[in-house]
Amino acid sequence: MEAKNKIFSIIQGFWGSQCLYIATCLGIPNLLEEYGAQSVESLAEKTETHTETLYVVLRGLAHLEILEEKPDRVFAPTEASSLLVTNAGPSIGHFALHITEPCQWDGWKELYDAVHTGEVAFERANGKGVYEFTRDNPWSGDVFINAMSFLTDHATEALMAVYDFGQYETVMDVGGGQGGLIAEIVKTYNCKGMLFDVPYVIETAPSFLESRGVPKDAIALHTGDVFEKVPTGADAIVMKYFLSAWNDEDAGKILARCREALPDHGKIVLLQSIVPDVGEPTVCPDGIMPGLFAVQIRSAVPGGVWRTLKQYQEIFANSGFKLDRVVHTSTNLSAMEFSLA
Repeated sequence: MEAKNKIFSIIQGFWGSQCLYIATCLGIPNLLEEYGAQSVESLAEKTETHTETLYVVLRGLAHLEILEEKPDRVFAPTEASSLLVTNAGPSIGHFALHITEPCQWDGWKELYDAVHTGEVAFERANGKGVYEFTRDNPWSGDVFINAMSFLTDHATEALMAVYDFGQYETVMDVGGGQGGLIAEIVKTYNCKGMLFDVPYVIETAPSFLESRGVPKDAIALHTGDVFEKVPTGADAIVMKYFLSAWNDEDAGKILARCREALPDHGKIVLLQSIVPDVGEPTVCPDGIMPGLFAVQIRSAVPGGVWRTLKQYQEIFANSGFKLDRVVHTSTNLSAMEFSLA
């Protein structure tokens, strides 16, 4: 029976995630957080939805303990629904929207064929890669940026507790988005900061960094193509979840540009989830399963792959780096420190 229950749970998994998407997209968690418990009729009116259909969705989320259903079809917020609020800064609600939005869902429908052809399922479904899609679609782009900022916030406190960035004079975050991570590094360790990403992402950084209380000139902003040139001036390069978007060949090219940008004493601090080898724990302390998440990355990103520690060591060794140490955190994130070989 235990094995059968496990299979039923997996089968029902996408039902729950789609109910979560619908409620979060409609702003139900926002409404419950702001106004408190409300009847389904009131929520349907505020969201311009069909009352009976909305009720079935919300009841399902109540059974999953995301919402609380009270008598007379009244729904109340919970600790879980409060985490899904999307109108008070980056949250796991944005991450849920990004991972379960229609363009991603369409990609999963193409995975069966992609398994046979090796194509990227997201591209088969949408005609372009996920980064191009989020760049060209304002709603998806905004959700994506906030989702990545949430992941940074989610992991930053745990990272700062175990890894000392104070050993570096200047730290550059390559592919650092709005700058959530480098902001915390600079504020915590009073070092100099650099942020490098593509132009459409960096243009959102100044207001974000200001909202995080970062002095105006504390972080230098740079735009460009990581395959062409990485800015010089840092003695440590941080990359968070960045190499997982690229196949081994492209990852090698990125590391080559990083090597050119670093001084002889420079280091790369790779911040990634590490896919476990056989026999190692499969679930991280925060509940993320890297091996399953790796399927999402493979489905969505050309060459996207979450790797084992041995695979990272090999890629870096081929680019002239050696692994100095691995520091694990209390989330899914681990810090792998590499120096020039």
